[in-house]
Amino acid sequence: MKNALVTGVSWTTGIGFAISKQLIADGFYVYAVYHSEDSDAKVFYAQNPDNIEFIRCDLSKRDSLKLLINYFKSSDIKLDVIVNNAGAFGGGEDIDNYDFETWDRILAVNVTAPLALAVELKPQMNRNGVIINMISTDGMKGSFSSLSYAASKAALINLTDSLAINLGYDEKKIRVTAVCPGWVKSFDEMDPSSSEMVPFISRSTGSQLCPLGRFAETCEIANVVSFLVSDKASFISGGFVPVHGGYNGVAFDMYVESGRPFEGYHPEEAIEIQRKKIESD
Repeated sequence: MKNALVTGVSWTTGIGFAISKQLIADGFYVYAVYHSEDSDAKVFYAQNPDNIEFIRCDLSKRDSLKLLINYFKSSDIKLDVIVNNAGAFGGGEDIDNYDFETWDRILAVNVTAPLALAVELKPQMNRNGVIINMISTDGMKGSFSSLSYAASKAALINLTDSLAINLGYDEKKIRVTAVCPGWVKSFDEMDPSSSEMVPFISRSTGSQLCPLGRFAETCEIANVVSFLVSDKASFISGGFVPVHGGYNGVAFDMYVESGRPFEGYHPEEAIEIQRKKIESD
């Protein structure tokens, strides 16, 4: 049985949980790393003790990250796949009164942790292993209120290529690539506060700026990961696979100029639209 390490598996609505389930279906044993004590994904572990092990780790803290790495080294666990899915998000960052603790925390989770896991666990990786980094469309454009998240994802895009060339030339021939989601329904539609990664207002406006007219389902991201870690993707290394429904090709000013309707341009309107939708459902 092949082994996979997946980070960011705290919530059953999240991408990490969907990836873990898919990899189990593909025949992997999954080491699922979660952060929150309130994680509802632990129930799945209790129901599938032969397929998954849950490991708690705060990836923003170097000591906690070292403990995670040492667990695999001391147990001499061999890995075929690492999926760096965990992501920290700030939002509401004020450039005139910037909080650098937020910056440090988000860069630690989104950039330092993927680098550390790739480098430190290289001895634990089997030949022809695969590392998948979860980037974002935010990493390809500027940000008004989540500077740290956008900058971290931009760094992770570059880091993916750096790891691909270094680990590709290595005798183990480890492939490294990335998946680039846009808006993903990684939240409970009935709970406005269920995910900090998807601000409430964006739940109304995001789908309108996606040519396919909706958010991605978490299983659609997991399906791409499933392909990339398989032998069918044996010559894919470096770069990233866009899974954003065409979102990144849309410029808001050109969208409005085209005359297409856009509900919720003003935040208060978007919030009211979403609340009415929830009430009607």
